[in-house]
Amino acid sequence: MDRLTLFSMQGGLLAFMGIVVYLAWRTQRRPYSDNGPAWFSVAYVAGGIGLLLQAYRGIIPSFFAVILGNFLFLMIYVFMERAIAITTRRRSYMYWLLGLDIAMTLSYLYFTYVKPDVIARTIEAVIVMPVMQIPIWVHLERCQEKTIRPALRAMSLVLLLHMVMNFVRVIGVLLLHRADAWFTWTGVITVAGMAISFMWVDSLRIRDELERRAMTDHLTGLLNRRGLEEFGARELSRARRLHLPCSAMAMDLNCFKQINDTYGHGAGDDALRAVAAAIRASTRITDVATRMGGDEFFVILPGSDERGAAEICSRLRAAIQAVRVEAADGQSFSIALSIGGVTLREEKITIEDLFRESDARLYLEKEASVGCDGQTARPRPRLLLRRTVE
Repeated sequence: MDRLTLFSMQGGLLAFMGIVVYLAWRTQRRPYSDNGPAWFSVAYVAGGIGLLLQAYRGIIPSFFAVILGNFLFLMIYVFMERAIAITTRRRSYMYWLLGLDIAMTLSYLYFTYVKPDVIARTIEAVIVMPVMQIPIWVHLERCQEKTIRPALRAMSLVLLLHMVMNFVRVIGVLLLHRADAWFTWTGVITVAGMAISFMWVDSLRIRDELERRAMTDHLTGLLNRRGLEEFGARELSRARRLHLPCSAMAMDLNCFKQINDTYGHGAGDDALRAVAAAIRASTRITDVATRMGGDEFFVILPGSDERGAAEICSRLRAAIQAVRVEAADGQSFSIALSIGGVTLREEKITIEDLFRESDARLYLEKEASVGCDGQTARPRPRLLLRRTVE
């Protein structure tokens, strides 16, 4: 295929895919989404215009076809680096790449008007392009966000293919002494592959967000029952594989009905959120904290023996004792939890086993506790609610 057709086709595809990425981002944009797709779109449109100008080399003035065309084409890597850095939440080197593009343009001016040399321009371009692509490839490889890893790996492979083919083209130019030697269709694959993979990133994040919402209790931010089944089973499987014990805590908020009756349901919700915050602050990242419903909570402590579970329980009690919840009328009150803990070492521990055993221990603790009326309560006692006015 001749240069005009190939460059026109790739330039048009670049501009078209840039517009598609932008429209997809505008359609699916969420309040907290980043503007990486906007930068990616600008990169593709700039690169597309640059290739279209280069396609008409010999037809339009050299300044537009060679100087401006190559400058705009290399801007694809400047803006793409910025887009990938934002998407992967890494430091951007955009201004360094912009400086390299400007230096490349000055060199092109020299080899176009002072000492015309098409071969030198071509070799310089195919060497500089991989240099500008390296920061992008590093961003893709070093990003640790598991959700988008499949899309980043696809982009990394496409980019690596393009870098290899650029190297092959250098060899072709040196051997055949022709600037147009060994043009291939890898440019089309790169254009389409990078754009589709980049849109895949946002799709993966949206899917992950929807899955998290489906498994998260909207009031407290802890897992719900569905999340418990998903993450709890995963952690129990890991504990069984490593032959580790597993502990669990069942708990509920004492005097929850009295809180709602005395201070209102808004204060009751604040009390539940305070309990959830205390649980998050007292447990580890591997622990599976769940709101089972109402004022009931359940936490799986994978890998924890009796001593480890007791330490976490102690931290949780201390955190709860420090909590003061303020009601709408300005009054504040303290909260208390009843906690039942258990440690199991069986080979086939299930979530049901842990919940049943820890709930039985919770029942025993509440049976021996003081109720909200100050009397020993059976079977579900409540601790006396303390209230102060600030």
